[in-house]
Amino acid sequence: MMILLLTNTNIVHKSAQEFSELDPYGISMAIIAMSVVFSALVVLYLMFKYIAKIYSINFKEIISKKQKTSQELIVKKEDTTGEIAAAIATAVYLFQNQLHDFEDTVLTIKRITKTYSPWSSKIYGLRKAPK
Repeated sequence: MMILLLTNTNIVHKSAQEFSELDPYGISMAIIAMSVVFSALVVLYLMFKYIAKIYSINFKEIISKKQKTSQELIVKKEDTTGEIAAAIATAVYLFQNQLHDFEDTVLTIKRITKTYSPWSSKIYGLRKAPK
């Protein structure tokens, strides 16, 4: 059987003890901590500043430009005939005519007097203290 004895001894590492001897007030530790935080903030600022520029780059366009210069593209131009234009115009005309709904435009405005509503009255929201 093993018995563990607990004693009230402070365990201090040698490096921590040496650091406390070199800097008893902790000024250098504070400067180091502030410089680490400040440098992290600068890095975050630069990341957020340039992230929009990185996302605005269109990589597909850059790749397609490289492919256009490397390969010769043949552009085929189709002539639109009058039949196609007439079909489009007829479809647009018929679509717009279906949207019209002829009704008599009669506006009726009736003034209604509001009856008393206790929903906005503050007197009903206040409670008396229980006795």
